[in-house]
Amino acid sequence: MSRAKLFLENFFAYGFIQVLNKIVPLLLLPVITSLLPNTSDFGVFDMFNLIVGFGTPLAILGMSDAMFREYFDTDDQQLRYNVTTTAQIIVLISSIIICITLILFNDAFAKMFFGTDIYSNIVIYSSIALFLSSNSNIIQAPTRMQNKRRIFVFSGLLSSGGGYLISILLIWLGFSYFGLIYSSILTTGMIILFFWILNNRFFLLGRFDKKIAKELFKIGLPLLPTFLIYWIYNSMDRIMITNMLGTTELGIYAIGARLSSISQFIHMAFSGGWQYFAFSTMKDEDYKDLMGKVWENLFIVSTCFFVCGFICKDLLFNLLFQGDYVKGVIVFPYLLLAPLLLMLYQILGTQFQIIKQTFYSPLMLSAGALINVILNMYLIPRMGIEGAAIATIIGYFISNLLSILLVVKIKKLVTFSKKIHFMIGIFLLLFVLINCYDLNIYTILLCLAYLVTCFFLYYKEAFKLLKGKKSITIRG
Repeated sequence: MSRAKLFLENFFAYGFIQVLNKIVPLLLLPVITSLLPNTSDFGVFDMFNLIVGFGTPLAILGMSDAMFREYFDTDDQQLRYNVTTTAQIIVLISSIIICITLILFNDAFAKMFFGTDIYSNIVIYSSIALFLSSNSNIIQAPTRMQNKRRIFVFSGLLSSGGGYLISILLIWLGFSYFGLIYSSILTTGMIILFFWILNNRFFLLGRFDKKIAKELFKIGLPLLPTFLIYWIYNSMDRIMITNMLGTTELGIYAIGARLSSISQFIHMAFSGGWQYFAFSTMKDEDYKDLMGKVWENLFIVSTCFFVCGFICKDLLFNLLFQGDYVKGVIVFPYLLLAPLLLMLYQILGTQFQIIKQTFYSPLMLSAGALINVILNMYLIPRMGIEGAAIATIIGYFISNLLSILLVVKIKKLVTFSKKIHFMIGIFLLLFVLINCYDLNIYTILLCLAYLVTCFFLYYKEAFKLLKGKKSITIRG
């Protein structure tokens, strides 16, 4: 199988899976908001997810990526079992420690996240959810390592569709935002059970190996700051909004973020098949050119998707929501682009895992995260939730710029074509213009001009890729 076909099959297969996973929640989101007319309720649930997102990377300790890397380092199946078993034991122990810590100090964490201790029970529920989430991540990994894409279709539908239907039922029965929380915990437990039945041999037939554990920590621990920085990108704005503006404004922001997650169709399709593709081709002679071409094509796909979303933003919000939830449109364009920029960064960041120098990733992400936090402190009091969205997207831009300078220009781990430099400049100009002048006839014309430019520059290559007739071509 050609590498282009391998990448596209993974991309579209996992893309289809993620569309199935996301389309049901998005369709049911208006139902949820109609049952929870108070945006503060949705804000509390968003903070629950934020706490889970904070604890999960700490519990995983970078073991998921490290396990993936070490798994493909050997063809000995017993050693592979030892890798997965060792990683699972490490995560199990660390998740128990973090879960107990959150429960014991729930009042302190409630004040940190909510600015008050009246939500301490939410912290306790979050500790349970993060314990399940972190272990679910490891237990699912063998299925992804074997590239069994169809299984994720079923599990995704079980998790997203079933979870939201349970949420609606519980809210209707009067549980308010607790219905969303209970549903999240229940569906994660179901996913763990499902994948344990499929993958238990990967954790029962192996044994804990100190040498493997040392290697896993060597690769995984430098990644831990990276995941925490991801959390800062996704969460510090929410914490600051809650403390400065309240959970009502957080609820509006959360709805804008939730609808903007349609861009995660692309990001999750990419991440679902990316590790398998990157590590299985890392020994190819033209790997640098291959990665450059992958980055270039995904940049074009991502920016075109963003432009289409910008044009349709007002229509979407007026069609789907009522009341104060409609105000979430103000943050939608910025947050729509954020997962796509993260995806582009991860392509370049993966190269440091390939050469086992993962300490570079936290350095590049830290710069963007620091700017993000500083801008949040300045912009939120002046611009409200829009200021938080602007700070987030600027932080991602900074991290991507630094990754291009280091990976492409300095270390030359990836090769870019001349054409993509031109397209990056054009898109940055377009992004500034359309967000300064919002949606009008002139910005629509600019968006259409960008789409036409992308089509004429890339349509031949796109057709070649879709037909799967040859590997990705390398052109300067």
